[in-house]
Amino acid sequence: MTLRSLIASHVKQERPEINVKVMSQLDELDQYFRVRCDEPLQQLMIRWSVRANIEDYRTCRFLFDGKRVTDWQTPNEVGMEDGDSIAAFTELMGA
Repeated sequence: MTLRSLIASHVKQERPEINVKVMSQLDELDQYFRVRCDEPLQQLMIRWSVRANIEDYRTCRFLFDGKRVTDWQTPNEVGMEDGDSIAAFTELMGA
């Protein structure tokens, strides 16, 4: 194995940043966000909420593989890979 292939395999495993798509019932807002794998998903949630014109991201629910994702979890902790999707659901207000 050459030094170049060792470095390439190491870089592939670390993947410091990935693209994550946030999908919602607001189809026009489905967008990709570049996130660091070792930082909490809170920044992604905040950025998506701003684009969706939602005042507080905590009023939304974010799911990955059917499980709720909290704002302090990182993509590495939940097993996200480049190109994965998170579903965003806004709170329903009823009478």
